[in-house]
Amino acid sequence: MEVMAVAVSDTRDRIRRVFVRSLHLNLSEGDLDYGSKLDESVGLDSLAVLEFVTALEKEFGITMEPELLRLDFIRDLPKLAAYIEDRASRLPPHS
Repeated sequence: MEVMAVAVSDTRDRIRRVFVRSLHLNLSEGDLDYGSKLDESVGLDSLAVLEFVTALEKEFGITMEPELLRLDFIRDLPKLAAYIEDRASRLPPHS
């Protein structure tokens, strides 16, 4: 189980990095607390959400379902990390 916890922690770090870079924020990834909602650090509008989601999809090689493109889901780092971990685990292995 410890391996899964490390994987989720790595995923959270990657999400935070993508969040800061994709939105060109004047923050470091460390400024985003794991327990806080992502939009508490910066205001998110619909364009910012789309930029962030597009960057996440590219970073993790996944496609998010349209019904999950809601601010209440996207802003929740623990839920988002768990979702991405689940989606990434279903990807076929690279050759």
